[in-house]
Amino acid sequence: MTWLFPLYLAGAAAVILPILLHLRRRPPKERVVFSSLMFLEPTQQVLTKRSKLERLLLLLLRCLALILLALMFARPFARGRSDQAQGRGEAVVLLLDTSASMRRGDLWKSALAIAEERVRKSKPEDRVAVLAFDRESKAVWPFDLDAQNGAVRAGQIASLLKPLKPGWAGTDAGRALVDAVASFQRINTNGKPPPAKKRIVLISDLPEGTKLDALRGFAWPDDVQLDVAQLAAPNLDNFSISLAATESEDESAPVAKAAPAAGVRVRISNTRDSKKESFSLQWDGDSEKLDGYLPAGASRVMRSPPEPKDGKARALALTGDAWDFDNRIFIAPPQPREARVLFLGDEASAKEAASPLYYLTRALQPTPSLRPIIDTASKDIATKLAGANIVFAQAGGLDDSAASALDAWTQQGGFAVLVLDAAKLPISVCDSLKVTEATGGDYAMLGDLDTAHPLLRPFADPRLRDFTKIRFWKHRKVEWAADDKSKPVVLAKFDNGDPALLLWNHDKGRLLVMASGWEPADSQLALSTKFVPLLFGWLEAAGFSHSEAQSLTVGDELPLESSPPLRGGSPSALVKVLQPSGAVIEWNASERAAPTPRATEPGLYTITSGTTTKIIAANLAPEEGRVHPMEPVKLAELGVKLAVETGSALGTAMPEDAADKQRLDAQEEESRQKMWLWVLVTLLGILAWETWLAGRRPKEAAVPA
Repeated sequence: MTWLFPLYLAGAAAVILPILLHLRRRPPKERVVFSSLMFLEPTQQVLTKRSKLERLLLLLLRCLALILLALMFARPFARGRSDQAQGRGEAVVLLLDTSASMRRGDLWKSALAIAEERVRKSKPEDRVAVLAFDRESKAVWPFDLDAQNGAVRAGQIASLLKPLKPGWAGTDAGRALVDAVASFQRINTNGKPPPAKKRIVLISDLPEGTKLDALRGFAWPDDVQLDVAQLAAPNLDNFSISLAATESEDESAPVAKAAPAAGVRVRISNTRDSKKESFSLQWDGDSEKLDGYLPAGASRVMRSPPEPKDGKARALALTGDAWDFDNRIFIAPPQPREARVLFLGDEASAKEAASPLYYLTRALQPTPSLRPIIDTASKDIATKLAGANIVFAQAGGLDDSAASALDAWTQQGGFAVLVLDAAKLPISVCDSLKVTEATGGDYAMLGDLDTAHPLLRPFADPRLRDFTKIRFWKHRKVEWAADDKSKPVVLAKFDNGDPALLLWNHDKGRLLVMASGWEPADSQLALSTKFVPLLFGWLEAAGFSHSEAQSLTVGDELPLESSPPLRGGSPSALVKVLQPSGAVIEWNASERAAPTPRATEPGLYTITSGTTTKIIAANLAPEEGRVHPMEPVKLAELGVKLAVETGSALGTAMPEDAADKQRLDAQEEESRQKMWLWVLVTLLGILAWETWLAGRRPKEAAVPA
């Protein structure tokens, strides 16, 4: 038995107080005054016998209550478990924050000093691991390596930490803590007993923008404690800038848009407790500047100054605060991707309102991310097919050579849309196929669509599935044997049950057959609002989406892909990436095992694949600019078991010497046992007994007359 606060045992000396009170001579409680003695002076009483203790049981209870009170404040605990754990050491994981917010001031130097000091004071029997983290964690010094070099770990870890620098990624402390807990399972004890204690030391500025989602629902182990060494920056005068979310648009229906307002919509935020309230926005290389005012703790969405009209990629810079790590956003220029569309049919009627090509050229208009290029072919069809990405063909306009070339092109992986404008299918895709002209009735309507199929993805929204206003004046009836293995997939049917849209997976490619044309002679499809999204959906199925590229944050994978293969040629598998720092990395698309490169810093990435070049902008995570310190109690609210003493600024949570370490161990042992609760229960019972006993009047001895 030992005590956490032994000085409180001195309070047990108060036990002498009830003894003195019991020895005190008490005057009679009732006095009778005689009139004959009123003129006499009282004389001092002379004790003729010594005082003696009365009511010994009451005295004993009061003395015992004072002793138990002193014992309770001294916090007793048993050292049995600690003595057994001596010599086994402890397992410690140092989590070192390398996110972008650690670039402020001397935070990184302070973090390295804390990590090296903690490693230097570890014992040979301890097990130490070092993990660096931002949005992901990376092992710098794993437990396996420490088991082999525990005696000389200080120097080796210091040499590994020296080249380490903060990066540009966001802070995900929740994921790092989960990885740190999992690392305890990989401790190599070499046949010895496992470490007595497990501790995680989080060395970070722990800003409000830190992600803790990984801790939600995670069961934190009872035998793992967390020490938070929270670093403090000299000040919180920080503005942050990020791209504001654009209005939601219907991507399934690309239409011509009005000219956008000048400038880019951005979000400006000011940190709580910031003393700076004025800022400026300016494009790199431009003299025009926009000044603004924003109070501490507020944010606003505003337009930047007008973009330069040279069409180049730019960076928008914000000035006016103390820290510039989050003061720039990068904007990539519009880069529409070319999609080569080949039309095989009556090309002479392109300017006639009754021809299919007339509506096809007007429906496939350029968008900010896609530029369809429509070409026709009457001669040298094989060469034109080799350079096409998608083909639209009229069955009646294909001769045997053109049909044979189109058949070979689809077998190589092409995507073709074949319109049945005659009662024949020139490509042999089904042995028992029979095409006839449908008869009977004034018109047909679409009655059933498989909107779950990728080729009809634009109509997955129930609001866009209404085809009741589209009438088909003529269509062709397609039939095949039920037991034919090469039968198609029916994507749409007319209201009379005839197939309207059929799909054959033609070897490596796909052939989509329409039982009716879109021109006014066959249907009202080209005049409806469904025609444009239908065509762009097929372009997307061919690998050419019109949706704008998503904005990247540092740490995301770069959208690398080989250049679109031309049918009959070979794709370029080698992709070169020019990073903002000027370094060039190469990635081979044919090597699937090779990891996809990631954006490691904010800036503009130039990606070259074959003859195709595109520029991608990567920016800092918006949450990283929220640098106001987070209270460690938020970690405890998510189930994390914090150490008894969790420090701030320069890591006061870590023990300075052996005496402090011993004191922390004693506090942990006492908090686990909580023997003072039993002492308190006993004390309350004794006080209740003492109160009842004191309320009873003692029996008075009978005095003879």
